[in-house]
Amino acid sequence: MSALSIIIDIVLILISIVLIVTVLMQEGQRQGLGAIGGGAETFFGKNKAKSMEGRLQRYTKIAAAAFIVLAIVATIVTSHNSGSTVSVADLAADEAVEDVVEDAEAAVEEAAEGAEAAVEEAADEAEAAVEGAAEAAEEAVEEAEAAVEEAAEETKND
Repeated sequence: MSALSIIIDIVLILISIVLIVTVLMQEGQRQGLGAIGGGAETFFGKNKAKSMEGRLQRYTKIAAAAFIVLAIVATIVTSHNSGSTVSVADLAADEAVEDVVEDAEAAVEEAAEGAEAAVEEAADEAEAAVEGAAEAAEEAVEEAEAAVEEAAEETKND
């Protein structure tokens, strides 16, 4: 809320209090009903504008007009301020979304690099296991050939 809108709200509250007090201080309109029946105006009726009642009516009209004008100004100022606040909030939200997207992209790249390294490591381990199995198989074949040769020599000697 801007300082201008706070000041306008305070003045609006003060004017509304003045308006309430001036309306409550006025006398009721029942006294003026005699004029409907054709009653002549009295001395007080002619000088009503100079009396306390006349001044209260004038103050009420001024306060009412000021209240209406100030209420319209307060609405315009508030809508202008809230529109700019929404824009700032939208910009902040957009920046936050961009930051989250950048962080997510960095996390995806890091995860892809990690997965690639894990695949390479698994491939190296599999290759080492295959080489180990091949060596073991070669040794087993050599042992089997040696055993066959031994068995052949034993058969010849028998």
